[in-house]
Amino acid sequence: MNIPFPVEAATFLERPNRFVIHARLHSSGETVRAHCPNPGRMHELMIPGAIVYIDKADDPARRTAYTLRFIEHPANGQLISLNTQLPNDLFAEGLDTGFFTSFNDYTNCKREASLPATDKGVTSRIDFLLSAQDGRICWVETKSATLVHEDGRAYFPDAPTQRGRRHVEELTHLVSTGIRSAGVRAAIVFIIQRPDAISIAANRETDPAFADALTLARRHGVELYAYTCGVTTSRVWLEQEVPVVTHDDKMTR
Repeated sequence: MNIPFPVEAATFLERPNRFVIHARLHSSGETVRAHCPNPGRMHELMIPGAIVYIDKADDPARRTAYTLRFIEHPANGQLISLNTQLPNDLFAEGLDTGFFTSFNDYTNCKREASLPATDKGVTSRIDFLLSAQDGRICWVETKSATLVHEDGRAYFPDAPTQRGRRHVEELTHLVSTGIRSAGVRAAIVFIIQRPDAISIAANRETDPAFADALTLARRHGVELYAYTCGVTTSRVWLEQEVPVVTHDDKMTR
C-alpha cells in the first residue's frame, strides 16, 4: 500500500498526552505539535531523541499542525508504522490481492458491519463481514500491533483495551452458540506494523482480561491470525504470517 502523503523527519522530544507529541523538524529546527494516532503506551519507542516521520495537516485550523506516521526504533533503527487505522486498509488490500489463503473463497466484503443483536438488543460493529455466494460468512476484527520484544515476540495490547476485549468476547459468543456449523466463522487478525516479529501473544502483564478472553476465544473456535508488515516511509505492505500464541499453547510446552 502506497502512502499518499509526504512525510518529513523530526526528532521526538516529548509526549505530553496520549494523542500529542512534540518534535523538532530536521529541515528547519522548528518545534511542532503532532497528533499521535496510536494511543498505546509505546514506552520502548517514545524516547527523547528518537527519529519520527510526520506529515503536515491539510486543515490550518487544526490544533496539531502535523500527524505522526512512523518512528525509528531507538535501539536498532527499525522503522515502525504507528497508524492504527492502516491495518483495516491493509486487510482490505490483502483480500483484493488474494494474500490471505484463509479468506480467499469469499466474494464480498463489507466494512464496519453490525453484529447480530444480543438478547439485550445491543449491537456492536466489527471491522469486516465477508460473505460467499453459497451463504457462508466470516466476521473479521483486525488489531494493530507495534510492540515487539527483543526475542521477536510481538504483544497486544500495548495499553488496556476494554473495547478490544469486548470484540473478542462477542466473537466468542457468536461461535460458541453453535452458529459455526451453519457456515459462520469468526476471526481476529493481528496486523504487526513492522517486519521483525516471529510470533505474537496477548500482553497479559498489561491487560490480563484481554489475554483470558483471547485464550477462551480460541478454545471456542474463533480463528486467530497474525501478519507482519514491510515498512518504508512511502509504502507499507503485508509480508508474512506468524503464529498467535495463547495461554493454552504456553501450558502445553
